Amino acid sequence: MPVNIIGSLIIDGPDAIPYYEQITKVLPYATGIGVVKYLFKGRKNTWERNLHGKVYIVTGATSNGMGTSVVLDLAKRGAQLIMLTRRVDEWTTQFVEDLRESTQNELIYLEQCDMSDLYSVRKFATTWLDNTPPRRLDGVVLMHGDAEPWFQNDKRKSSQDGVELQLATNFAGPFHLLNLLLPSFRSQPPDRDVRIIYTTCISQAFGSVNLDDPLLEKKQLNARQFFGTAKLQMSLCCLELQRKITSEKKDDAGSVTVSLVQPGLMRSSSLRTILSNGSPILLLLLYCIILYPLLWLFVKNGHQGAQNILYTLMTPELEKVNLLDYSVKYVVNCTIMKNFARKEFADQELQKKLYEKMESEILGIEKKSAFRRNKAKASGSTKEAASTSGTKSANNTSSSKPAKRKSKKA
Repeated sequence: MPVNIIGSLIIDGPDAIPYYEQITKVLPYATGIGVVKYLFKGRKNTWERNLHGKVYIVTGATSNGMGTSVVLDLAKRGAQLIMLTRRVDEWTTQFVEDLRESTQNELIYLEQCDMSDLYSVRKFATTWLDNTPPRRLDGVVLMHGDAEPWFQNDKRKSSQDGVELQLATNFAGPFHLLNLLLPSFRSQPPDRDVRIIYTTCISQAFGSVNLDDPLLEKKQLNARQFFGTAKLQMSLCCLELQRKITSEKKDDAGSVTVSLVQPGLMRSSSLRTILSNGSPILLLLLYCIILYPLLWLFVKNGHQGAQNILYTLMTPELEKVNLLDYSVKYVVNCTIMKNFARKEFADQELQKKLYEKMESEILGIEKKSAFRRNKAKASGSTKEAASTSGTKSANNTSSSKPAKRKSKKA
């Protein structure tokens, strides 16, 4: 009992406490570690908001990290979730069933939408918009991401559309989705508070803006530069997206806000890929054994990173009655920052040109991809027809042989 220990300490002195000398040696180190761990975990979201009946489109939910922590919290609050996933299989289906059971929320749905495939994104967005009256939508939370090993510069991975995989997943896909969903944002009623969130990171400092070639089809960069460029250019397009929504919004329309959220450095799948350089051996030795004590101490886990997303979804500062302006908000450590670090965020003309260039680039890529699909489909039909014709010909030949033998006998 604590009372007995304190009494013994007062009456008999420190020597009465077992292992007192060892405790005094270890306690300063344990205290220091606890203080450092507390400081680096970041702030916690303290806002509460009733989300019952609200509808959110979410990506990156099955990451078992930040995305999973966010959807778990939203589901517990009664929100209806449409979770976009690269593929719908046994594992993702079981994930949704477990989430429904643990949160007692049956309004959780899974939709196939590969963010690296522009055709897959268009199919989902078209299906979502093809509804009368327009579907309710309270927010889009984009938490997915793809980071390739940074030190394999000779290996450029491409998406189905021929775009570098990191640019396709982190830039072209989310841009295409938000651009297609513009009619849905504008059609929400006056009392609706719609929040669009895109998660960025400090690696955008490595990126650059390429107005002539935003998807870097003509340039060969390393994986780190591809990743940083994707994050930077998508963030800039979010600023133009907010202006497009605001300029065409009616006076009696609701509040539609776009926010850029930096969760901070986390022990995520992207960090594991970068540190291990895609090698299972390095993942085991370097990440899980050598560096993990430091990562545990100085780097956030997924739940701690999710606090920034939850803050952005729930803070009353983004409600229409409290908004001072409709400029994009940059959230770091559960705080709305006043200024962006890079000068490109102040250049509205640059952001507009980049947005328009991306629209034309994606349109051109979609046309090429559609041509390839139609050509492959026609080729498949031709082969099938040839195979069917060959089978019929063989059947006719085999059926004519007995008649020929009969004529010889005659």
